[in-house]
Order: sequence, then C-alpha cells, then structure tokens
Amino acid sequence: MYQGSHSRRKKHSRIRMNKLAILFIAVVMLIGAVAGSTVAFLLTETDPVENKFTYTKVSTEVEETFDGTTKSGVKVTNTGDIDAYVRATYVVNWLHKDGTVAASVPEGYTYSLTPNPDNTWRVGADGYFYYWTPVAPGASTAGSLLTCTVTYPEDPEYILSVEILATAVQSTPANAIQEAWGITPPNWN
Repeated sequence: MYQGSHSRRKKHSRIRMNKLAILFIAVVMLIGAVAGSTVAFLLTETDPVENKFTYTKVSTEVEETFDGTTKSGVKVTNTGDIDAYVRATYVVNWLHKDGTVAASVPEGYTYSLTPNPDNTWRVGADGYFYYWTPVAPGASTAGSLLTCTVTYPEDPEYILSVEILATAVQSTPANAIQEAWGITPPNWN
C-alpha cells in the first residue's frame, strides 16, 4: 500500500506545529526578559522618592499672672507653626481642700470676675471669647481675657479655681474658622 501523500501530510503538520511552539516560547521568553530587565533596572537605578509634605501644627498655651488673690494678664500664645484664630472660655468652681467641687458659693467667700477688661476679645453667641485677629506663631493675644480677684476668710477650706480653656484654628483658608467652629467672622481683618 502506498502511503506517500498520507505521511507527507503528517510531516507538514508536525513541522508547522513545531514552528508555532518555538515562536510562542520565543515570544514568552522575550516578554520575560524585557519585564525582568525593567524590574532589575528600577530596583538598582532608581532612588526612592521621599514625601517631604509636612502638616501644619495648630496649638495654644495659656499664660496668666496670679499673685494669690488676683488672676490677671490672661493671654493665649500660639505655639503652632501657622497663623491662627483663637477662642477661649473659662470655668469657675469652688474647690474643697479634698478636691471636691462645692455645689454653691461657700459662706464667707467672694470673688469678682471681669471678663474682657481690655475689650480685645469678641463674645460669641456660643459663650466663647474670640480674638479679633489671627495670632502669629510664637505670639500671644494682647490684653487680658479676664481679671479675677478672690476674698478668702481666715484659714480657708475652699479655693477658687478659674480654669481657662483655649483652642485655635488656622487662619487660612478663610473658611477654616467656619468649618471648625461653625461661625462666620464678621470682617475681622
């Protein structure tokens, strides 16, 4: 039986299959070589990029003068690194020697408190005192937030605690104060 044409067909398809397999393997190897060399180049030749973005810091510190009976010169210092608006309030309590808070003014004790004696703060509807202009980093508010004088009887059991609570918000962008405190400053600059 003659099988010449039949065996040729097998031979041609086998050669064609081998050429496709070799071509496929060559393409895969070429892609692998390009990807590998690119990764190797990036790992050995590229310097890391450092993020040099720094956040601003907004913080405050309360400074005051107290001589035993009078608290005055209450200022707020911007300890941050950006101009900031400042607001403050105060809390007054009579404290017993054991640290408990008295429910009412103890008998024989009095105090006189004058808020904003220099008229350098604006009183908001929320009860906070707002400083009129932004405070630069390292600078303090002018004037005094309050002046308070206390009168104690002899051998007092209570002391007057006047705590100042201050906070700040960056002055830029202009809407920062509205977003942080929910107020719109009336032409403060």
